[in-house]
Amino acid sequence: MVRWLAAAAAVLAFAAGTLASAQTAEDVHAAERARFSFGELRHGASGTPTDANAANSDEAKVGPFTLPPLFAGSTPPTQEQWNQRRAELARLVEDNWVGRIPEVVAQFKVVWRKEPVEARRGAKTEQWIGQVIAPDGRMGPTIDAILTFPVKAANAPALIDYTYIWPGGRTPNFGRPPPPDGVAMALARGFTHVAYRPQLLQADNAGQMQQGVIGLARWPREKTDWGALRAWAWGASQLREEMARDPRINASRISLQGHSRFGKGVLVAAAFDHAFADANVSSSGAGGAKLMRRDFGERWENMASSGAFHWFTPNIMDYARGDRTTADLPVDAHTLIALRAPRPLFITSGVAAKGDAWVDPTGMWQAERAAQPAWLLFGSTVPTSAMPKAGSDEDALYTLGWYQHTEGHIPWPGYEEFFEHEARFAGSQTSLLQLEEAGKRLQARQSRTQADPVTAEPARL
Repeated sequence: MVRWLAAAAAVLAFAAGTLASAQTAEDVHAAERARFSFGELRHGASGTPTDANAANSDEAKVGPFTLPPLFAGSTPPTQEQWNQRRAELARLVEDNWVGRIPEVVAQFKVVWRKEPVEARRGAKTEQWIGQVIAPDGRMGPTIDAILTFPVKAANAPALIDYTYIWPGGRTPNFGRPPPPDGVAMALARGFTHVAYRPQLLQADNAGQMQQGVIGLARWPREKTDWGALRAWAWGASQLREEMARDPRINASRISLQGHSRFGKGVLVAAAFDHAFADANVSSSGAGGAKLMRRDFGERWENMASSGAFHWFTPNIMDYARGDRTTADLPVDAHTLIALRAPRPLFITSGVAAKGDAWVDPTGMWQAERAAQPAWLLFGSTVPTSAMPKAGSDEDALYTLGWYQHTEGHIPWPGYEEFFEHEARFAGSQTSLLQLEEAGKRLQARQSRTQADPVTAEPARL
């Protein structure tokens, strides 16, 4: 495993080095601005409180805003009418947020190679590499994942965990508490853990966008073409389909998990592919589950900048220029979330005071609440009380779940709650998770909660 990670990091470093002289993120950003006549864009907010353009972190300064409606009329639609409305909303989300997948991608082939690799005791580990091939025979990038199976896996649930590859093999500083062994947690619950490496399919850098699956499909991009979030999601769906053919895996219980920028990616994947059983969307913030009309933390202009626009369709820049703002957006985060209805979804966050203010936890909770009417159409119950206190499981007990842990910009304090959510709504025996048992676990966790703040600055993903 260590050797594989080192090799993958070396590949990314080599690609970054050899391509830097040919094209930079700024080059691609400028080219798309010119091609689509977007011109100069407004600058995004700064994360430094003393800067003149510092991001707002004061609830009193958020200001009023109006969200675009989920439903076309004043009365809730029928389920059949919602299916039509959902298709309309999906196209709006594509054209103004995540982008459309070019039609040629439906003709791409993925040829899989599966090799055993060194495994921990009590498990079996394989590396799956899916070579993407265009219809004209051009070889593209690969869909790459490390699957760790329980040693006697048969029809086991699986968790596709969007996993970072850090250049140079460096270890990021996430702050405290230290991360648990995510693979061991999954194995202990009978899951197959899948470390999916999206950056090997589509690099997390606009300067390398052409070398990924996006460039294989079409280059340069058209105005409403896909970005990295949608490309990563496409890869996750291809991986899910291949996993579903393996008798060791339960095809109906393949779920997703991702944090920060990968939280955005997981939300997009779950919204457009209902075959995923559940999804843990951790601290996804702007461009993910955060309401973009709400001026708190990161702004739309940050997403449209040269450092982040590659995640989205080029058309996001239209709302960061001149007098065009997020108030002109025909959708917002609640629309993206609602595309998942009626399937299980779990949105998580840390607390602002410990380092998660940038992703606007309250704005994500408000988006989750604004999306609830789509689940109500299918008979799901939804919470109606105020935003729960951090550490409370109150809103985690619903199909569209919300959980705010008591730490900062880290995902693992919410892992246990997500496994419970998956078992409750995707598992075959919901009786395993009675509310009384969940309450006992909550009391135990609260008794262990420490009141002192995080002292380390967490990594920004």
